[in-house]
Amino acid sequence: FNYFRLRNKVLVLCRKLLCMRIFIICLLIHLNFFVRAQELQGTIVDIVTGSPIHGATVYVNNSTLGTLTDEKGHFSLSGKIVFPVDVVVSAVSYGTRSIRVNQAGTIAPVKLDLEADELPAVKVLPPLKDGWELYGKDFMENFISYSAFAGQCEILNKKDLVFKMDTEKWILYVSASRPIRIRNKALGYMIHFDLADYTQHYLTREVYFLGYTRFEPMKPRNEKQRLAWESNRKTAFEGSLNHFMRSVYKKNTAEQGFQLNVVVRGTVGEYGERVPLSTDTLDLKDTAVLKKFLFHFAGTLDRSRMNDSMVAALLLGVKKWVDTVPAGIPFLLRQPSKADEPLNPHKFVLEKIPAGTFKVVHYDSSRTNPDDSLDGSLMNSLELVGDDSAETKEKMKQEMREKMKQRHAAKAFDYLYTTPWPVDSFLVKGSENVRLFCKDMIQVMYKNELEEKEYIEHTYRLKSKKAEPSPQTSLLVFKQNKPVDVYANGNFTEQYDLFLEGYWSYEKLDKMLPLDYEP
Repeated sequence: FNYFRLRNKVLVLCRKLLCMRIFIICLLIHLNFFVRAQELQGTIVDIVTGSPIHGATVYVNNSTLGTLTDEKGHFSLSGKIVFPVDVVVSAVSYGTRSIRVNQAGTIAPVKLDLEADELPAVKVLPPLKDGWELYGKDFMENFISYSAFAGQCEILNKKDLVFKMDTEKWILYVSASRPIRIRNKALGYMIHFDLADYTQHYLTREVYFLGYTRFEPMKPRNEKQRLAWESNRKTAFEGSLNHFMRSVYKKNTAEQGFQLNVVVRGTVGEYGERVPLSTDTLDLKDTAVLKKFLFHFAGTLDRSRMNDSMVAALLLGVKKWVDTVPAGIPFLLRQPSKADEPLNPHKFVLEKIPAGTFKVVHYDSSRTNPDDSLDGSLMNSLELVGDDSAETKEKMKQEMREKMKQRHAAKAFDYLYTTPWPVDSFLVKGSENVRLFCKDMIQVMYKNELEEKEYIEHTYRLKSKKAEPSPQTSLLVFKQNKPVDVYANGNFTEQYDLFLEGYWSYEKLDKMLPLDYEP
């Protein structure tokens, strides 16, 4: 009897648990639906007459969510929407308009104006009759890319593209009378790209294009093609800018395979101050080694400003420092100068390390490029045949310096800090939103994938030696010197404030996925 009572109690308890589980599952399904199902609706009207516009295209930028307005100009978009979003509206004979929407619901009536004219500087340029034949390849490589996936992309309405060339400034402008339709057979999307601007600077090798994108999933012919698209989409996503931004939002960049470093872009005048001429580890306690180092240091001194006794005193000071300095305290070694005298470009930073040896870093601030290392050494030991006066030697050295400066005047350099930084270091403190910023540049290395063959062949095509593939590495440049807001789906604003260099500048529409894509 007790057994059955216990058994019945167990049965009753199980029924209660079962009912509770069903209730919880139903609640989770309901909540999941509530979170995912967001709806936007509104009306599109003419800006002058206020009459509704029938058949206008309305879509969430960079997504698969899109629709057409009905006879009353009304539209409704429903699906997984992560706010804020840019809702894009376009119609025949009207211009394209984008509206930033921060929450679900009904938005204010969107007023469309007639198509806007081109900029005056572009408008006066005549369209090229053979524009596609002349510049179609350049446009495809910079707009879609030149990867294996790009080879499976096709522009279906090339005739709608208009090419204009400013032959004085060597700037190419491309516009489109209708949204560019791109069939991406690698990823299984029909892409509708409303091109707002395409500007290619041939002299500076810079390309800027912007517009609005709507994705239309293609229907696979069979299961094999569906699986191929699924695999290719996963490949395109992993290591992409969208993948990175999602990991920034979740603050798990390292776990996702991204390594972040700071890169400083300097002018040619800063090169020698930041990039060492040499770095050595020396046992300066060894008399022979110390003597050799002091002889090298003395060779960098400007003897026109120092007599022998001054040089001897300076070298004795270095020896005293070597004997007495504690470990871990850097010591700057440079020729003394008066207030009205220019600094000697050579400086040495010495630091005693725990092993008892010394780290010796030599800088030459007159260097503007790695090639200057050899030239600088030659100048230091310059010997002239014939007139060997100090005045003639100094004049010759100055001429060589000027030639070096002229040769590298247009070049800049990037200085990489090799210690990886956590993503928190680049997030704005005290902000409610996730805001990414760096006053210099962020190098993003995706360690889980190597560079593709096409990227290597194109990037290093002028090199005599074939380059080996490296981890995919990109640079984020904050052009407006202000942070960008990052969202859960990998979207970020303002998108045009962020400039891409390196591998992500290679990945374009060929690997672009909608924001509502889930790997």
